[in-house]
Amino acid sequence: MTDLALFAETSQPKEPARPATAPVVHGAVIISAVETAWKEIRRRYDGVPDISVTTPPTAGAQDPTKCTALRTGRRFIRDGRLTMELQVSSGTLGLGGRPMMEGLLHHAAHGLALDRGITDVSGGDRRWHNKRYGRLAREVGLTPPARAARVVGMGRCPLSDAEAAKWAKVIAALDAAAAVQLEATVEAVAPPRGGRSGARFLIVCECTPPRRQQVTPFFFEQGPLLCGLCLAKFRPADTSVPHQGAGDG
Repeated sequence: MTDLALFAETSQPKEPARPATAPVVHGAVIISAVETAWKEIRRRYDGVPDISVTTPPTAGAQDPTKCTALRTGRRFIRDGRLTMELQVSSGTLGLGGRPMMEGLLHHAAHGLALDRGITDVSGGDRRWHNKRYGRLAREVGLTPPARAARVVGMGRCPLSDAEAAKWAKVIAALDAAAAVQLEATVEAVAPPRGGRSGARFLIVCECTPPRRQQVTPFFFEQGPLLCGLCLAKFRPADTSVPHQGAGDG
């Protein structure tokens, strides 16, 4: 049995128990999902260092759309091997399997730079990704931009449809983990009796065509939900839904 098959089976129990708290599920699910995906990345690309996955104190501690939401920059030697720390929040996992895979490959390219002693970023906040980074990103299957962007340089390297297809099983496992985390979060924050929940409704982003998902009013009002592709807030497909609050795009 492969690691991916094992994760897929254990992340979808037939009779899921109600979690005690969202953070407990948050930590276990995220660490399992990321470690499984990273193991497959290392199998395919020689030289990618090992990782130590950590989670921030709260789910919203970092912006999941930024590079620093996944990499702290800390590195150390563990069991004689170079290891770098990835700090991942539930918000990062909640972006979905494909954006998460793209983010992990982004950091795999950083890992190759670390392993080879290549300086791939610069600037006071270390956000400028240079041409060396672009070449490493291409090496792990990402597509560097034709021209450097402001602030991040060559940092935005998307995962093409053809490359995403090569990671279909890994992306499916990440999506399964995201579903477990979403269910745990909703159960943890929902009132135990009564309270405002309401029927689920459809929300969409600004992609063409838009990505869609069903949420309850209570969950939607907890805060903005960002699309990992267009980086816009999800908004109700039906503008008649009341009380969109902070998540209204």
